[in-house]
Amino acid sequence: MKKSIISFVLTIVILLGLLGATTPIKAEAASATKNIVIVIDPGHGGTGERNLGAQYNGFSEKEMTMQVANAMKEELEKYDNVSVYLTRTTDTFISLEDRAVTAQNLNADFMFSIHFNASLEHDFYGSEIWTSAFGSFYKKGAEFGQIMSDELGNLGLYQKGVKTKIGKTGKDYYGIIRQSVARDIPCVIIEHAYLDHGYDLPFLNTAGFLKTLGVTDATAVAKYFKLTSKTTGADYSNYSFKTVSIPKTRLSQDFTEPDYCKVSCVSYDSNSRNALIEMSTKDSQSPVIYFSYSYDGGKTYSILQMWDRTKETQSFNVNIPKGVVSPTIICRAYNNYELYKESEPVLVTGYTN
Repeated sequence: MKKSIISFVLTIVILLGLLGATTPIKAEAASATKNIVIVIDPGHGGTGERNLGAQYNGFSEKEMTMQVANAMKEELEKYDNVSVYLTRTTDTFISLEDRAVTAQNLNADFMFSIHFNASLEHDFYGSEIWTSAFGSFYKKGAEFGQIMSDELGNLGLYQKGVKTKIGKTGKDYYGIIRQSVARDIPCVIIEHAYLDHGYDLPFLNTAGFLKTLGVTDATAVAKYFKLTSKTTGADYSNYSFKTVSIPKTRLSQDFTEPDYCKVSCVSYDSNSRNALIEMSTKDSQSPVIYFSYSYDGGKTYSILQMWDRTKETQSFNVNIPKGVVSPTIICRAYNNYELYKESEPVLVTGYTN
C-alpha cells in the first residue's frame, strides 16, 4: 500500500516538474517570435576635430543626437515586445561599419540613424529622411519615412521628404545605410532640422525640444511596427500607412533642376509698394519645395520661401524698397534635391519710384 502511495506521489511530482519545465520555454519561444529589435544610431561622436557633426549657433550635432537617441530609446522601451539598443552611449568615435556590425550582432530589424543638418550656403531648413535606393530596403525605408515625415511635420518642422542618393560606386551614398544594407538591415537617416538656419532655430532653442524629437521618433517607429504598450495604453496595432512598391531598379537621386520656372508681374500698388507676382514651376522627377525671388535683377535674393507643392502656379507679393531703379523680378524654383531653375527677368510694370 505504502509503495503504491509513494509511486503515485512520485508520478504527480514528475508530471508537475515536467509541466513547470515546459511551460516557460513555450512562453519564451512565443514571445521571441514577436520581439522587435530596434537599433538607434546617435550620429557622429568623438573628440578633437573628428566626427563632431554640424557645429553652429552654439549647437553641437554629436551631443544633440545623443540626447534625441536616449529619449527615443526611453520612449520605445515603454512598448511591448521591443528590445532597443544604441550604437554608442558615450562621446566616442565609432566607424560606420562598426555601427552596422553592432546592429548585425543584435539581429536588428531596423537601424535608425539620428542626425541634424547644415548646408554650405546656409539657405535650407526643415527635416528630411534618407533611405536606401534598393529593393525591399527602399520599400521599408520609404514607408517608415512617410510616417516619420508626418510626425515631424506635426511639430511644425518643414518637410523636405524621403530621398535616396547613389554614390560613385553605384551603391547607396551614405555609409551607414550602405553598411546596414550589406548586412541585410533596413536603415534610414533622420535629419531632424538645420542648425544654421533661422527658421529651425526657434524649435531647437525651445526647452525640451530634443526630448520631444526623441518621443516623436519613437512614435513613428511604434506606428510603423504597429506596437502596443501596456504601460501607456498606446495601441497602434490597427495603424495603417501608405504602402510603397518594391522598385524594379535602383532609385537614384534627381540630378536635374526643375523643368521650368516662369514669372509675370500681375500688378503694382504704388501705395504699399507691393508687386503682385505670379510664378509657375514644375519638376517631373521630384517635388518643388522652395522658391526665392529677387527684385533687383538677381543682385540679391530673398530667403527661401515654402512652395505649395500641390500647385504649379502661385501668386505672392514682393515689396519694392524705395530707391530701386527699374525693379526687375527673377525667381528661382528649388526641388527637394536643392537644385534650382531660374526664371527670365521681368520688369515690374507700373512702377514709380
